[in-house]
Amino acid sequence: MPAPRPELENPPEVFYNATEARKYTVSTRVRTIQREMTLRALELLNLPKDEAATAAGLNRSALLLDIGSGSGLSGDVLTEQGHVWMGVDISRDMLHIAKEDELNYYDMGAAQKAAAAAEEATHLTSSSSNARFDTSHVRWGLVSSSSDGDAAESGTDQDDDGSSEGEDPEEVGNDSGAHGESTGPRMVEVLQSDIGAGLPFRPGTFDGCISISVLQWLCHSTKKGEVPQRRLMALFQSLYNALRRGAKAIFQFYPSDSGQVHMITRAAMKCGFNGGVVVDFPHSARAKKYYLVLQAGQVQGGFVPPPALTNEVEEDDNADDDSNDDSALDGEEYYGSDEEGEDDVDDDPRDPNSRKRVRVGGRDSQHPGKRTRAASTHGQKRRRKDNRPASGTRDWVLLKKEERRRRGYQTTADSKYTMRQRKPRF
Repeated sequence: MPAPRPELENPPEVFYNATEARKYTVSTRVRTIQREMTLRALELLNLPKDEAATAAGLNRSALLLDIGSGSGLSGDVLTEQGHVWMGVDISRDMLHIAKEDELNYYDMGAAQKAAAAAEEATHLTSSSSNARFDTSHVRWGLVSSSSDGDAAESGTDQDDDGSSEGEDPEEVGNDSGAHGESTGPRMVEVLQSDIGAGLPFRPGTFDGCISISVLQWLCHSTKKGEVPQRRLMALFQSLYNALRRGAKAIFQFYPSDSGQVHMITRAAMKCGFNGGVVVDFPHSARAKKYYLVLQAGQVQGGFVPPPALTNEVEEDDNADDDSNDDSALDGEEYYGSDEEGEDDVDDDPRDPNSRKRVRVGGRDSQHPGKRTRAASTHGQKRRRKDNRPASGTRDWVLLKKEERRRRGYQTTADSKYTMRQRKPRF
């Protein structure tokens, strides 16, 4: 039985309170999945690489926008990849954790707590207030040995931060980061805003945009007067203006049905975007991921849809008899649990060794002539390997209705007329 969807319980600013935000951030499973999806989003973003600028030592890191940044889990991955990012989220508790991580990165959070304890013990306000924001131990950049030798030969005095007199220490840190010796200060620039009301950024600001597990929140109205279609249009219109020409935006989301996918895609196309939805592992109920790939404006060559990911199917004549997840691979409905991390499937679709590139279309590249659809419903009905009733029978309908009741859906009561064939009309 799948876990309840959080967007159906409370609005995001209420659901992700201080307790839930801390629990979400410290979860190892959440951090692992978030990292995998962020790396996949960067792969779909396909940022241009300037090899000549990198060889010349110039900084060509992209400025990215993280919609629904939360506590900065995706932002950490962007920083590791050498990009500068800004985050937008509606939960103040999530953003507070992101800023705390920035202070702890430089050990400034511990220094502030120690200074506060010293102030309470000694009742000295003047000295403790100065020590509370003491950042003399923080070094924003590294100076190479050649620079030290040149400075020693020229006789120029250097201060404690490693920069010569009349030279800005931040310029030294940025120059060293461009040459790969240091990545510079880890800044977390976030702002609290409702993305359904639009993004407050200047036109052409960002080189790209990513969003992880956020877009489905806009498909539900939590207040009187909120219309999901209008909120999606406001987001995509302001995002289209904030992106430079040819930039891409990647949205990973969890739609509840195909209607939400159609509503989101139609709103994006109305705002001028080009693109579509890429589904990774389309035949796996647990590893399936939806990515909305959008491109702002027309570029030379047009929009090229990126390939999706799928698990590799081995050529084995006895695979259908020995495998327990054959229904997930041949297009039939899968009745397993939607929770990740179970050991029901032998081959983990998230394993990088089992990934294989395919075309977005649904055919297996290893078996071009074999369709991934199930057999016709008018033919002989096959019974599943797990002894479940065949689809279209009375037992199958009763089983599906019981599953809907367990999930909390409104379901018609069972009666003697359930699945009874009607008499022919006169």
